[in-house]
Amino acid sequence: ASPVSLSAREFAIAEYLLSHAGQVVSRQQIETAIYDWGSDDIGSNTVEVHISALRRKLGKDFVRTIRNIGYVVET
Repeated sequence: ASPVSLSAREFAIAEYLLSHAGQVVSRQQIETAIYDWGSDDIGSNTVEVHISALRRKLGKDFVRTIRNIGYVVET
């Protein structure tokens, strides 16, 4: 496999999801773990945009969406 370039946020989200592999994590859990909540620069779909980028770079099956609940990386 070739090395993949990830942004700092993409890496942090991937690391968080992998550390919770097999568990469904909500968007809010990801936001709380990854972002500094003193800032207002987080858009409503920021996590979704990063998840989309991760799928594009790591493969569409890297993260599975559980509709209205969250995301899971299968073990």
